[in-house]
Amino acid sequence: MKKFILLSITVVWFSLPAFSQFRVKPVEKKELHPEDLSEEAVDKLRNSQTVFFYRADDDLAELRRALEDVWTISELILIPYAEAGKTDLRGKSFFIIEGLRTVTTQYTTVDNSYVFLHLYMDLTDKKGKDFKQTYARLDLFPTEEAMKEMSLKDEGEIFDYLYGNAEINNWTPGFLRNYFRNINDLLERGEGKGLYEGKDEVPAISGMAGKTLYVPEYVLEKKSKMYGLVSGSHDPERLMKNYPYPYEFKSASQISDSITAGEDFYYLVFTRSSSEKYFTVYHSTTGEIVFNRYKPMSYNLKDSDLKDIAKSVKKMQKRAAR
Repeated sequence: MKKFILLSITVVWFSLPAFSQFRVKPVEKKELHPEDLSEEAVDKLRNSQTVFFYRADDDLAELRRALEDVWTISELILIPYAEAGKTDLRGKSFFIIEGLRTVTTQYTTVDNSYVFLHLYMDLTDKKGKDFKQTYARLDLFPTEEAMKEMSLKDEGEIFDYLYGNAEINNWTPGFLRNYFRNINDLLERGEGKGLYEGKDEVPAISGMAGKTLYVPEYVLEKKSKMYGLVSGSHDPERLMKNYPYPYEFKSASQISDSITAGEDFYYLVFTRSSSEKYFTVYHSTTGEIVFNRYKPMSYNLKDSDLKDIAKSVKKMQKRAAR
């Protein structure tokens, strides 16, 4: 008797619903390089107003303090998502959440989603054809509960949810501050950074040997490899067993508050997009990325990942001592 495996995959882009002035359309997932951005495109951005649609539970005053002094390439305007439908984006650049949702059925149904913040601007090429210029993409990490809720909603409802009650692990004023700082500085310098580009030989990482690494508590949640479902939690000591330097677990909001307060430390940001993971270490006050690693087909932060960070600290310490 022949056995058949039933497998079906549904792929859906979700992007901002059509308004009178615009529609945000998804772009293919790829690495962006400096040559993908012309000087003309960067000049257009520089001379524009950049709109950032903020979420319902964001504190506007706190966001202003976090973002306005690090976003210097253009004038930053903060607008509530509730007013997106009546916002004229002609001639403006804008940050907007969008994503890709994949539903796979094989014995059971698995719903995986990529959620990201994109920086776009509508431009016209030399032939007079309109196109949407992508400047930057930032991967977001909704909580497991948020992902479950998204799977029950249609496209329009997903946006209301993401900009409303959804909890996103790496969406805090402090985290956004250093995300925006890095995007701004790369654009100002005319440099690019690919999504999958690693970084482990930054001289400043040697300073981690004598400073505390703040680790967000959400990294302790584990997902199963087979179905991507929550499968328990890490033991904090076992997770950090290969990291010999000072560290402390804190909530993302506590780390964010310390960043915006100007405290001097390093912090880890872990992001999972479907079956891919990124883990990055930032310096809190300068925003410098001192370590970055991308690993496909991996759901959870592991003790070996912290070992990789520790190796980099040790290597750069030795190099500095020469």
